[in-house]
Amino acid sequence: MKTIKLKGLDEVIYYTISKDGMPIYIWENPYVRSFYLSLNVLYGSIDTEFKIKNKKYKVPDGIAHFMEHIKFNVKKDVTANDLFDPLGSEINAFTTFKYTSYLVYGTNKINDNLNALLDYVINPYFTNDIIKKEKGIIASEVNMGYDDVYNRLFFEFNKCIYHKEKYRNLITGTINDLKNIDLHNIELIYNTFYHPQNMFLVVSGNVNAYEIEKVVNDNLGKKEIKPYVNPDVIYPKEIKSVSKKESIIKSKVEVEKAKIGLKIPKKVFNMEDVKLNIILAVILNINFDDTSDLKKELLQKGLITYLNASRTIGNQYVIIDITLESKYIDEAIKQVIDKLNNLEVKDEDLKRKLNSSIANLVTNYDDVEDVNNLIQNYLINYHDIIPNVKEIYESIKMEDINDVLNNINTKEMTVVKMIKEA
Repeated sequence: MKTIKLKGLDEVIYYTISKDGMPIYIWENPYVRSFYLSLNVLYGSIDTEFKIKNKKYKVPDGIAHFMEHIKFNVKKDVTANDLFDPLGSEINAFTTFKYTSYLVYGTNKINDNLNALLDYVINPYFTNDIIKKEKGIIASEVNMGYDDVYNRLFFEFNKCIYHKEKYRNLITGTINDLKNIDLHNIELIYNTFYHPQNMFLVVSGNVNAYEIEKVVNDNLGKKEIKPYVNPDVIYPKEIKSVSKKESIIKSKVEVEKAKIGLKIPKKVFNMEDVKLNIILAVILNINFDDTSDLKKELLQKGLITYLNASRTIGNQYVIIDITLESKYIDEAIKQVIDKLNNLEVKDEDLKRKLNSSIANLVTNYDDVEDVNNLIQNYLINYHDIIPNVKEIYESIKMEDINDVLNNINTKEMTVVKMIKEA
């Protein structure tokens, strides 16, 4: 068992690897009654093409999400809810582009909860009847996604940003994708990716790290776990330009909406992802958040009802995403683009944002779920715990901000509008 000391935060994360190769991260807090478990599988919606040795495989879009659903079946007529309801715990799961997460929140019987989590996720129970039944349930979810205006806006935005990246595709898959999912490719995905070496467990709350390690080893030791096949996932090489400069969606909306996106090669920033992510957050917050001059002005003029900025740092590209709602959508878009061409950060604003960010970093460790999510995000985005985040915040200078500002441009920009149907 190793300890990872988070510098400047007076916090420790325990780290170990189970006998079957599962990384385990544990944050102890004896002052709370609750605990939060997340068993995370490094398999998401974009991982549909892969090689095992020299043989290539391709599975339908949406299969990662489909697997998340049917994993709740433990054996005939028994579901995960039947395991956790007697324990008084709450369970959930979600699928993203990059990974699938199975969650448990509880206040007692930590060992029973952890055993139940491992038992239902690492469990090769699949039948044709379960798959057939789940297709109908997920088809309804897919149709609900088509009716969700924010979901439509998001995926149309991704289609305009990317030429080849599978972020273009629905996490749920389409109705046609569902038709192509069968028992064979479900078993293929489980046997390939649902292995302890392709997972990581995060435990936070009133727990004992050494007891957690023992429970995991005892549980996995009773399972028949085959050797890890170590698949090589195949990702397309993305094109530098945006796929489309503009797209218009007609929908039944009361307030029209838009997304403005910038696509910038990550290599131009010449900076580690963690620091770049922090600096981009600071720049976008100063220019677009609730305290920004632009948002205050647009709200006072009645030009917007909503404005938000976010960023995504991928393997090849940085994507900046501005979302807005307005009754005067074209004018609002114009003013946001003007700001994107004239981003600025003043020294006093930088100090204020860095101080508030550091304060938020400290208060995150008041909540077992927040800490669990934070560890998950580190491992998914940076493949490791970042022990010196506070120091990185404190090291940022105006010259770092200017270096990033100088490389943000609107050369590759897309605008997606969702307007009222006539």
